[in-house]
Amino acid sequence: MTSHMKNDPIVSVVVAVHNMKEHIRQCIDSVLNQSLQELELVLVDDVSTDGTADILREYAEKDGRIMLVWQPENGGAQLARNAGIAVSRGKYVTTLDHDDFLDKDALTEALETFRSNDGLQCVCFREVRLLPDGSFIEHKEKNSFGLISGEEAYRRSIGWKGITGRMIVTRELQMQYPFDNCERVYGEDNTAQLQFLASSSVASCQGIYYHRLLDTSLSHKVSLNNIRGNIRFINMRVQLREHGYGSDILTLNETFFWESIVSSYYYYHRYRHRLSEGEQQEALHLIKYMRGQIDTTLLPLSTKLRPGYWKMPSWHLFRLQEEAYFLLRKFIKHDKNSLE
Repeated sequence: MTSHMKNDPIVSVVVAVHNMKEHIRQCIDSVLNQSLQELELVLVDDVSTDGTADILREYAEKDGRIMLVWQPENGGAQLARNAGIAVSRGKYVTTLDHDDFLDKDALTEALETFRSNDGLQCVCFREVRLLPDGSFIEHKEKNSFGLISGEEAYRRSIGWKGITGRMIVTRELQMQYPFDNCERVYGEDNTAQLQFLASSSVASCQGIYYHRLLDTSLSHKVSLNNIRGNIRFINMRVQLREHGYGSDILTLNETFFWESIVSSYYYYHRYRHRLSEGEQQEALHLIKYMRGQIDTTLLPLSTKLRPGYWKMPSWHLFRLQEEAYFLLRKFIKHDKNSLE
């Protein structure tokens, strides 16, 4: 770990980095060129092998606000972020993906929002997505909600409708809820949702966070991560209970978990021809495991009785139900299209 900064910063920006030499310079430059200069940039290298580490050293030698942290082994972004947060010193903490970048006034806008609302612990950035073709897209309904309660922020984060998880929080809140490593791809969603629930209020600001969508065959690559990521709901249920949240919050989590299991089977049903035999078996194993973990006592009756969403007494019957359900949906959709 190396750092040359003497005074405590106002904001700590933590970036977990792994093999991102193509975009890491833009990420770093966007932080160092912020209109707010009282910051530190904590770069955590997660055992890069493509020359990214040399770029990090180059920047650290030029700017004393940079702290370098070297992970002993590749453990994923969540563990790397936690390692960086552990040594950071800012009053406020935010994380930045290694291929994303900030508008020059992003941190200034966030701080102004904190200062305008006493006791505020969490501020969401405006998320603007950079598409592979160089164009930008913004879902404004996620970025302009003003000031809402922490519970309302959590409810909106179920499915991420009306809010974004790109945010900056107080050090106290970040240390209370470190990044969840239960699932390497989407475990960070648990962290954001727990931080929302722990906040009396959550605000949006005008500071822009640019999220880059990398070109993976124009986002049509079939990946088991779309199934595997739903495992996070199991650990989320455990954490919600540990923190004493009531049945209404637990029901929200469990309902979306069950809907995600059915969606996972649909993903398998639709794309199995593009999966290898081994991947097909892994997909079915994951879905079967998650189905076995669902707590039906937390599901509302309306969900239990919803066509296609019956748990069924056995895995075999569940699969038959889903295959029939998706086939029926296909015919209904075809009939509707033929009438238009």
